[in-house]
Amino acid sequence: MRRTVTFIAGVIGLLVWGFLVVTAGQSFREDPVDYDMQDLDVPDPAELDLPDVSAAPEASTDPAVTAAALQTPRRVRAIEPQQFASPAYSDTGDLQRVAARAPLADPPKRAKAKVVLLHRPTSLQAGVIGFGQTQTVRLVDISATALERTCPDASDGRWACGVMARTQQRLFIRNRSLACETASAAWQGEIRTRCWIGLQDVSAWLAKQGWAEAEPKSSLFPLTELARAERRGLFGDAVR
Repeated sequence: MRRTVTFIAGVIGLLVWGFLVVTAGQSFREDPVDYDMQDLDVPDPAELDLPDVSAAPEASTDPAVTAAALQTPRRVRAIEPQQFASPAYSDTGDLQRVAARAPLADPPKRAKAKVVLLHRPTSLQAGVIGFGQTQTVRLVDISATALERTCPDASDGRWACGVMARTQQRLFIRNRSLACETASAAWQGEIRTRCWIGLQDVSAWLAKQGWAEAEPKSSLFPLTELARAERRGLFGDAVR
């Protein structure tokens, strides 16, 4: 009996709640909202900082100016692969593809000089070396010292520095083979080239020791000036 009464009371309560909801909805829909215009805060145009359009220049009637003003501004987008670009500039309609640059030509390579090993050298004079009876090498960057050259000594005399220069070159070479820049070991006559003993440039050694003078425009000329300042070889005292 109590359970039945509880059920009936619940059903009645739901019906009453539904009636109240429907009634409230109709009341909100039928009653329009009444706004009072005096309650709205409308700003005074005089208090606003508006631009003065009375002094604005008249629109141009030049067709070229009008067309330029209507032209859509060109947008530029970075297309460098390593650079980040904003998605806002993803439109590629204005981009132009140009032909790729032609590859740069390889710089000309200097031909590597051929080096030939020459045996049994003979010191003819400082800066001149003979090989056999018909082959002669005159070293580059220096002026050969003549055998008849004499140099002043400390006693106001002169000594045979040309012969001594040849002797010093002979002692330096000591019958060792020379590596010289030449196309072949079978030339005839005299050639002008560079020679080495091991890693030592013979021309540089003669200029540094003062037994031959470097040419003024040669890269070895500072060595001759140093030998002159330190009084070595041709610029020093007599060597016995």
